[in-house]
Amino acid sequence: MSDARLPRIGATAISRRDALTHIAGAAALAARPARTLAQVRAASGGGAHRRSSAFIPASDPRLTFEGRTAPGPDGSRRIGFPGVVLRFRTDGARVTAHLTASSDDVYVDLTVAGAPARRIRLTRGAQEVVLHAGAAEPRTIALLKRTESWQGTLEIAGVQVDSGAVAPVSLPDRRLVFIGDSITCGSSSDVPDASSTEDGAQTNDGAKSFGRVLAARLGAACHLVGYGGRGVIRDWQGIRDIANAPVFYERAMPDEPAALWDHRAFVPHAVGICLGTNDFNQGVPDQNEFVNAYVDFVRKVLRDAPGAVLFVIDSPMTADSVALG
Repeated sequence: MSDARLPRIGATAISRRDALTHIAGAAALAARPARTLAQVRAASGGGAHRRSSAFIPASDPRLTFEGRTAPGPDGSRRIGFPGVVLRFRTDGARVTAHLTASSDDVYVDLTVAGAPARRIRLTRGAQEVVLHAGAAEPRTIALLKRTESWQGTLEIAGVQVDSGAVAPVSLPDRRLVFIGDSITCGSSSDVPDASSTEDGAQTNDGAKSFGRVLAARLGAACHLVGYGGRGVIRDWQGIRDIANAPVFYERAMPDEPAALWDHRAFVPHAVGICLGTNDFNQGVPDQNEFVNAYVDFVRKVLRDAPGAVLFVIDSPMTADSVALG
């Protein structure tokens, strides 16, 4: 769809490349320093956070989540959207995460002390994943959900820490939200090279999505609110009676109507919306219906984040010219 068709209502219609440039140029980002483990111990009298072995539920404020989550049983946190990250600081000698995956296609990235991420495939059901075993030295541990909700959901019950203290990791003050489809989710972003034909859930990586890459470069907190195959008014098959973007945008778990998201929990300074690829997959939709629905959606997002700069980002997979595909 041509940019000229979108009325200007506090939003800017630009290309994805220009969106990255504009957001980067507009953001002056500064992260708050995280509390050190020594500060945590001092605040607790020196020993309240140090035990021989302690289970810390996911709802504990010492565990920091970046991205949309929903509360689960017994203090757990449930994750559907990709790119959601659990972070914490610890000097425990052994750290284990208690996880439950809804399928065999749930993948996570484990990062310890800034080392390259290690891809882990979870199995359906409950399991324990060792995050660290070794020296009892201070480190930051991060666990990121790579895959989308339709590929499987993740429940984090908590972490078991042996002989160590635990401290939260403060999130940056500046906040970004990216709303879209599989493009926004980082679909097929983890492949050896552009000519690769590798496919499957293992190639999905929310960490490599353009939104999270930009946020990492700027030091911003980021929420990915995306679902592969979905659009503004219809999905890639032309189905309308489904949770398309205006519906899943309202949810903490995109496939669960009862798991609503509280937009006050994360009010962004900038929002990028990259939608339309799937609406056009079955042919050009009715112009009035598509444009009106898109405008209504943009207005809703701006009501939830009235001070945000909003970028309407075009799809890298569609073009106005039939010859260009």
